[in-house]
Amino acid sequence: MKYIITITLLILNFSIKAKSQTWGDSSFKRQPMFYAVEEPPKFPGGISGYYKFIADNLKMPNNKFSTLSNKLATVYIFIDTIGKIRFAEIEKGINDNYNTEIMEMIKQMPNWSPGLQNGRPVPIAISLPILFVD
Repeated sequence: MKYIITITLLILNFSIKAKSQTWGDSSFKRQPMFYAVEEPPKFPGGISGYYKFIADNLKMPNNKFSTLSNKLATVYIFIDTIGKIRFAEIEKGINDNYNTEIMEMIKQMPNWSPGLQNGRPVPIAISLPILFVD
């Protein structure tokens, strides 16, 4: 009985962590997907717009920020043919609190211009680096 309770608690713990690591429609991830295209998706406003969006929308507790200087998180986002983010998943996280905040920011992102292959919009997965610095 003791082992069953321990195993159940471990499964629940991993289930809770896994939930905070992803967002969106996970079935989209299983569709045929490009990982490299002739013309990659673009964030509105380009790279400077992307950095501004992160600075304006990624909210972190001040008391925890200083302990995570120069830490890199990586998020995979799956963008459909109209530029909408359909699914996101933490590839390399920092901790549960920060990962949750990153996913909240991803939920607020505007539509991207879609990736193009042979002049046609295609679904694509891209990796977004998010660096925390002082």
